[in-house]
Amino acid sequence: MAGQVVQMDYAVIGEVSKGFGTARDMLTAVGKVLEVLVGILRATAFFSMGTSLALAQYLDTIKTKVNNLAKVCNEFSNDLARAVGDHKKGDIQGKKYFGEGLA
Repeated sequence: MAGQVVQMDYAVIGEVSKGFGTARDMLTAVGKVLEVLVGILRATAFFSMGTSLALAQYLDTIKTKVNNLAKVCNEFSNDLARAVGDHKKGDIQGKKYFGEGLA
């Protein structure tokens, strides 16, 4: 084998990175709205005989999952942006951060 050639379409990978960034921003906003709703439901739990508290717990679980997904999207966005930058500089060893997981 004479050598390995690594090619990348910078525009396509850049757009995918931006897409993950957009998803992160939207998920973060949803998480903030859910946080406000959970606070309101917990505050009104006394008046609703516990129904609001049960809904608050349910929404809190969703909020946690949304925030975790936002972190994953952020990680993907950053990793892809770094990969493009590294590839442009000629660094083909940059692949190491794709297997690291969330920080």
